[in-house]
Amino acid sequence: MSLPTIPPALSVVMPTYQDPQCLALTLRALTRQTLPPERFEVIVVRDGGSSDGYAEALAEGAGLRLRVLELAQRKGRSVARNEGARRASAPLLVFLDADSWAVPDLLERHLAWHSTPGNAAVLIGRRDEIGLADLPAVLAGESHAIARAFPHGGDLRFGTGLPDDGGEWLRAGWVIAYTHNISLSSAHFAQVGGYREAFGLSYGVEDVELFYRVDRSLPDGVNFGYDDDARVVHLPHHKNITRNWMEMKANFQQAARLYPCLEWEFLTAVMGYEAIRRILHYRALIDECVERSACAIGPAAARLAGQLRGHRTLWIGTGRAESGLPASALTFDYAAPIGRTNFHLLGVAPPMPPGSLDAVISVDFWRYLLWPELCQFISASLALAGEVHLVATADSTPGMCAADPQTLDYLRQAQAAACTAELRAVEGLGHVLTLRALQPAAGATRRVPAQTAAKARPPALAPGRSTTRG
Repeated sequence: MSLPTIPPALSVVMPTYQDPQCLALTLRALTRQTLPPERFEVIVVRDGGSSDGYAEALAEGAGLRLRVLELAQRKGRSVARNEGARRASAPLLVFLDADSWAVPDLLERHLAWHSTPGNAAVLIGRRDEIGLADLPAVLAGESHAIARAFPHGGDLRFGTGLPDDGGEWLRAGWVIAYTHNISLSSAHFAQVGGYREAFGLSYGVEDVELFYRVDRSLPDGVNFGYDDDARVVHLPHHKNITRNWMEMKANFQQAARLYPCLEWEFLTAVMGYEAIRRILHYRALIDECVERSACAIGPAAARLAGQLRGHRTLWIGTGRAESGLPASALTFDYAAPIGRTNFHLLGVAPPMPPGSLDAVISVDFWRYLLWPELCQFISASLALAGEVHLVATADSTPGMCAADPQTLDYLRQAQAAACTAELRAVEGLGHVLTLRALQPAAGATRRVPAQTAAKARPPALAPGRSTTRG
């Protein structure tokens, strides 16, 4: 029986690479959807590789509006998904993976979400992991029998397998906007240019980077929704876990160079739901800092600039415009626009080469950092410059740690095992805790004062849009 020729309401785009056993089950699940088959189309993109098993797998999609695109050579998931999206004819795109076995009302729920005025532009669905104990239920098509909690279930993006009830995490939902079960309009997808194909054949991050751009292209606010009942099950298939993690880490670092901002800096070190918690925490503290005009660089620049070993200095704080620093000075100032020499970073994983600076100076801003981030910041700064100055003024906001002499001396002692640590009072400024690496920073060279002025500052990073909401 041929399907009616009415236009589909949504297009399912699904790449596949040498996993026909998964594709067969996923297509079979799509034939059982509560959404009538004439309302949707399925576009399978075979990304090169062996064709063994695919004729049988595609036969499981009998009765669907199914199209198959064959790429002669493997190009990677970004290219495959872009090719599928270009051929889609519906106004709504639903991205699934070949190993995303769908519950019966999955597509109906995606369509209903986007048909409701006022809903967020992107819907994230749930993906349950399954243990081998639940595989028979999948093979039998019994979705009600599949566990939704550890050890045989749960969405691994969330620490407990479930997101928190508050939904605050959706303000940065792009961080876990993975493409195994997600939907957005075809217009939004085309507007941002689709997936970044430069990731090539490497594993991961292409979907997070896409939805970061989607979020930036939309008005400030909550641009992601989550439906815990729009559910797929992640089918077991072979993975090279070690290789995948290494490639994913490299891709996060690649994206961090494209977007020098707090969010991507965090994602090079912390992933998933925990990264969202940290990002939202520091966004709030940064907003507090800017609103209160705290962490002023000017007084520190006036009293410390002449005491540094060289002029290649990173200043972290606010008020670079009023600080008297030259326009070429490198700063992390959230109160100033991002530009060639100013970035909205914390400094926990700065995308600059080791030994490229003479000193890093943080004016009170370091007092916002949680202990793991403070340790990361100090280690990263010592690698950059070999010398870090933590300035503690008399100013304070509710989010800062205390700056009394006893607290600062404890911090001095806590760092003394890894570096030389000196605490001194500076008139008209406050206290300065100076940390120096026990070994010179990689790439650092000894220089005499007469040579210092001729040294060039580090090359500027590529600017990006401020991600601070406000």
